[in-house]
Amino acid sequence: MADGARRFSRPVLRRLRRFYSRSRGRTGPSRLVKDSAATAKTGDSATRIALSLIAAFALARLIFDLTFGLGYDESYTVVLSRQLALSYFDHPPLHQWIAHFSALAFGEGVAIRLPFVALFAATGWLMFALTRHLFGARAGLVALVALNLSGFFFASAGGWVVPDGPLLFGLAGAALALVPLLFEKPSPRAVWGLWLAVGVCLGLAGLSKYSAALFAFSVVAFLFVSPRQRHWLRHPAPYVAALITLAMIAPVIVWNWEHHWLSLAFQSERATKETALRPWQVGAQLLGEIALLTPWIFAALAGALVAALRKGFGDERRLFLLCLALPPIVLFTLTPLWGARGLPHWPMPGWFFVYPLLGAWLDEPWAGRRNLKRWALASAGLLGAIAVLADLQVTTGWATRLFPLPEGVADPTLEMLDWSGLRATPLPQGTAFVVATKWVEAGKIALALGPQPPVLVFSGDPRGFGLSEDSADFVGRDGVIIVPEGRLAATQAKLANYFASFDPPQTMVLRRGGENAITLTLIQAHGLTHAYPLPYPR
Repeated sequence: MADGARRFSRPVLRRLRRFYSRSRGRTGPSRLVKDSAATAKTGDSATRIALSLIAAFALARLIFDLTFGLGYDESYTVVLSRQLALSYFDHPPLHQWIAHFSALAFGEGVAIRLPFVALFAATGWLMFALTRHLFGARAGLVALVALNLSGFFFASAGGWVVPDGPLLFGLAGAALALVPLLFEKPSPRAVWGLWLAVGVCLGLAGLSKYSAALFAFSVVAFLFVSPRQRHWLRHPAPYVAALITLAMIAPVIVWNWEHHWLSLAFQSERATKETALRPWQVGAQLLGEIALLTPWIFAALAGALVAALRKGFGDERRLFLLCLALPPIVLFTLTPLWGARGLPHWPMPGWFFVYPLLGAWLDEPWAGRRNLKRWALASAGLLGAIAVLADLQVTTGWATRLFPLPEGVADPTLEMLDWSGLRATPLPQGTAFVVATKWVEAGKIALALGPQPPVLVFSGDPRGFGLSEDSADFVGRDGVIIVPEGRLAATQAKLANYFASFDPPQTMVLRRGGENAITLTLIQAHGLTHAYPLPYPR
């Protein structure tokens, strides 16, 4: 009977051992070696795919970015970056430092975008690596693809001369350095190296935008809310990292101190400008965010965000990303409720950290590989079609010819029109300066004309132009006022007291697709009588 029992029990035990091995991963040495080799092979394959995707998206950006002119913000940035400074009026200096040296290497044309395209390619790798460390290689690939198929991250942050690209690079690097500190057990030497990397990367982010401070706040909040991580508050390395960050952003602090905290005041006023609550502005802000992220990507991001919130404190890795994502999303989406009308790209650093959550969510069995591939291909096709149509509109104006805009509604794609045609219009001899009445137009004019003559902005909002040149230095000298034809009469009336006389206006036309696009008026103004007042001290 005992022999019978043994004969019966042996196959059962073998089956139980196989089941236990499959469910728990407890295998023999040979199986373990095979599994490790398979995992390494899968990791290598994912790395190759990620690098191929990054290269493909970078090439697509180059094709897209090199076919149309610089926008208003880009032109303004390039012009002000001609003079290196510790910092600048609108933002910390990193993107303008990059623009300065890029202009020396590639000129002030569209090729100046090349370093920004390369920088976002590096950011794409950081996104893949961050998500892979948290949730696996397949989730990393999903996050990488979704990030690059989102309108804002493909275009503006992905390659334009704006501060968002350098900001995201710094934030992604800091987050990636934090992952092994928070979720692995690095050696004491590695701990110091990783925290120093966090400090350097956060310093780069702080040199890009003031909103980088929210990342530091979010990390501290995570350390407080996660009992397992509170020991870092007693470790010296995070405080040394903070000192490194402060040392790196010292130029921004010094510049603001020298200029009466002008830049910080400008940014804070944008959030406290209004007194009455305006809930409709929050709706407009949210719609703008959806448009920038592209609606089909936004829907997936929202689903991933809700799924992560449902897990709450039960999943520390998702909680970490929620702490990074939610403060900027909530703050900058709600700021228009009590402040001035917001800009939809303000919350994008928060949405950036939802992409790893999206990768993990879509890597779950419910999504299905086939459905995921279809979604990615459809998203790529839609974004590609939008990019091509937008590019053609910028360069030819085909859409507004087929569907004319209502009277009084401006074509937003004219922002990207190249104003280099101004160079073909010789300025009168003796022109000491040029006057614009809007800072966005001043950037276009100064980019087209080159460093000389200097461009002054006579308005209540000159932005950084108010610090680059002092109109008092040109009293008694002649200048040229350049203004769109529709504002000619109002401009002459506004500036009549600042000049001894005006010559009859001349016009020049900027063309697009063989048709007139913008008509500019040039007025020679004789004898500046006194300086134009600035809304802030120099």
